[in-house]
Amino acid sequence: MADFVPEPDVLSLIVCDQIITDRVTGKVSLIGMFSAIHSPRFPVVHPQTSVYVALTDGHGKTPVTIRIVDANEARKPLVEGKGTVEFKDPRMIANLALQFHGLRFPEPGQYRVQIWSGSSLLREARLILIKAERPPRSAGHPGLPGFPPAPDEPPAPEEPNT
Repeated sequence: MADFVPEPDVLSLIVCDQIITDRVTGKVSLIGMFSAIHSPRFPVVHPQTSVYVALTDGHGKTPVTIRIVDANEARKPLVEGKGTVEFKDPRMIANLALQFHGLRFPEPGQYRVQIWSGSSLLREARLILIKAERPPRSAGHPGLPGFPPAPDEPPAPEEPNT
């Protein structure tokens, strides 16, 4: 009979534009965190999508898979990254950073960013793709085609100087 090995605990699962790890300190910076992508047309190709995961309470060599799927999992994953994390001590924190370029989303709707260990889903984060005529002032993604400022849109009011 095989010994029971507990699954690692997910401390964080974050979607962002970029992940920077300082070579000297090992500190991780997450740049441009988001949970929605606005686009005037679909399919849309997102230039860069990064996924950061922090795991702890793992034991030994642990298989992990990070994947992005539509919410109903009606089609194969948009992308999938597999690897193994070796936990020498269950108290350690394993920081995983994956970067996907040119990720193609076929239609608007809800997607899921998932972290798996073996055949167990550990956690998932929502990622919503929204069809928009033009992006709201505080949303969207710079660099996506079709998002220049509208010529008829009035400029934002200036803050009063104090």
